[in-house]
Amino acid sequence: MHSKNILLVGVGGQGILTMGRILASSAIRRGVKALTSEIHGMAQRGGSVVVHVRMGDVESPLIGIGMADAIVGLEMMEVLRYIQYANQKSILVINDRIIRPPMARTIPTKNQIISELDRLKLKYVIIDALNLALKAGSEIAENIVLLGSLIATGILSEYIEITDVENTLKEVFTGRALEVNLKALKYGYDACRQHVNENI
Repeated sequence: MHSKNILLVGVGGQGILTMGRILASSAIRRGVKALTSEIHGMAQRGGSVVVHVRMGDVESPLIGIGMADAIVGLEMMEVLRYIQYANQKSILVINDRIIRPPMARTIPTKNQIISELDRLKLKYVIIDALNLALKAGSEIAENIVLLGSLIATGILSEYIEITDVENTLKEVFTGRALEVNLKALKYGYDACRQHVNENI
């Protein structure tokens, strides 16, 4: 059995840890081995947070440099910060959002970040997760929107489907929160299917 390596990156408070757990739980539910490792920068909101998720025939939870099959970025600058994990076959699913670090004097523009991805000849899709999350009913569902987009790339199709993630959400959430997250997952999935960057 092969393995898949998914790197989730963003800043504190974006729900990356929840995202990693939902992804791993969805695989385990299917009988697929899944390991995760969480790496926190500053503990408070705004610090860099990275979650490694590995599925399949894996022994260590950590992804090696250049070994990520996909990088999901909840924040654009964080994708560049961890770009060394990508390779020419990697797919990057990127939130169309920059969160200015508290101490930063100058930060790159979206265009500069996209230019760098193009220069590196990386495959990516950019998703407006915030608007889709708001459409689903809550801005905090951005992470679930991007999870839907990740599933839509097909990178994990031999391990999990969107229905597996829906079933995990039903275990984690109830009531309105469940309703919002199921919508967010579908909106993210549909947006990625419609707007997959021509690079992919």
